Amino acid sequence: MIKARKKNEGDFMTFGERLILARENKGYKQKQFAEMLNITPTRLNYWEKNKREPDVLMIKKISSLLDVSSDWLIGNENNNITFSKSEIDTIKKYRTLDEYGKKAIDNLLDTEYERCQNENKLKVLQLPMSELKASAGTGNWLEDNTYNTVEVADTPSARKADLIIEVSGDSMEPTYSDGDNVLVRLQPSVDIGEIGIFIKDNEGYIKELGKNRLISHNKDYPDILLNEFNDVRCVGKVIGLAEMV
Repeated sequence: MIKARKKNEGDFMTFGERLILARENKGYKQKQFAEMLNITPTRLNYWEKNKREPDVLMIKKISSLLDVSSDWLIGNENNNITFSKSEIDTIKKYRTLDEYGKKAIDNLLDTEYERCQNENKLKVLQLPMSELKASAGTGNWLEDNTYNTVEVADTPSARKADLIIEVSGDSMEPTYSDGDNVLVRLQPSVDIGEIGIFIKDNEGYIKELGKNRLISHNKDYPDILLNEFNDVRCVGKVIGLAEMV
């Protein structure tokens, strides 16, 4: 885990905490910034919670978009968040005020900050999450499953979901990546061309349903051919990514 010492404090600020600080300083919401980086919100969430870390090229891209230096982002104490011209102008004006004026601005700022925090507060849902994973590769066993309850962002897709399953492997890239948490609506079948969770001979997969086959989106992986001798059933339809909170 990348760590950096907080300025004037003995504690450490993690990479994830700095990423959140810089993102919020620019006014970007997590989903919006993930789209700017061309990644899933789940992957960004993992970085901000220090479960994973981006590579060097991605750190440079993040730094450019958030107007911070790469050194600051990874913990160089000698670098600070940069300010826009309008922010600098506001600070200059604030410093010219007398104590009465500063107090009035502080009270207004606190009131508006609290209002915006309440408006932006993320609504969440609780959904069961499988302790086992659906393979985007060679298969994982999904029978006799147990579940934990997790919180996800309250989105239209999440409201339609019955459970969450984590993806294991990369054969469904670029649609779904290893470590993604997908929303699943329980149903006994899906249409050809739709992505579902399937159990074939006791092995669990996330695949697109084709005619007599389960299709991988990553062309490095062959399709899984189905025949009358296979024990295959559909667990449900994958309806999107879960935004973990």
